[in-house]
Amino acid sequence: MADGVSVLVSVGLGNDLSVLLKIMSMSVDSLKRRLAVGESPDREFMELEGAIDSAFQVSRELITVGESGVIERSVIDVNELVAQLEGVLSRVLGPEIQVSLRLEALDAMVQAHAVQLEWVFLNLAANGREAMPDGGTFTIQTTAADRQVGAPPRSQRYVCVTVSDTGPGLFGDARTRAFEPFFSTKEGAAGLGLTSVAMIVRNFQGWLHIESDQSGTRIHIHLPIVSSPRR
Repeated sequence: MADGVSVLVSVGLGNDLSVLLKIMSMSVDSLKRRLAVGESPDREFMELEGAIDSAFQVSRELITVGESGVIERSVIDVNELVAQLEGVLSRVLGPEIQVSLRLEALDAMVQAHAVQLEWVFLNLAANGREAMPDGGTFTIQTTAADRQVGAPPRSQRYVCVTVSDTGPGLFGDARTRAFEPFFSTKEGAAGLGLTSVAMIVRNFQGWLHIESDQSGTRIHIHLPIVSSPRR
């Protein structure tokens, strides 16, 4: 992994850890309210346990990046990873934003790293929350796609992950420069989140592009599939 990617991934993982700690705090507050009125706290316990487990993983990856700059990859089912994140995404987005998962890709096995992919989706959820302060819908959809690559050209199968919100959309510099380092529409913000998202995707041999209009913003992430469809 290049030094620049390592730095941005470290920043991303640090932000990811902050998000997870916030989720833990929110889950504890919700637990207190439910226990006070005698309601079942099962969901909060599950989300708290998941956030703690993810935080431990993030901590280990931060140490790994700091020591060697190398993060091991494995074959990951994107559909499964996104489905497991649903509760955490709901916490990040807040009660006014509905989470919609449309996991339609029949094969979504990619060579990647789970914590980094989690960071990608949590970062995009945080951006979606900023885009929809009055509420809306945050959607993650997976579909299959093909692209000609190499010379001579050959067909490569991809899983396309489309992350969308129903905010007012991005226009001008906000759209064309969204993935540039240190560019941000918020005064005083570092502007590294979407840059690290783009670099992580490209480091996994993927590519992405953004679409935006009055109906919202859609970020299309393409990751190469590494296995045949499941039977």
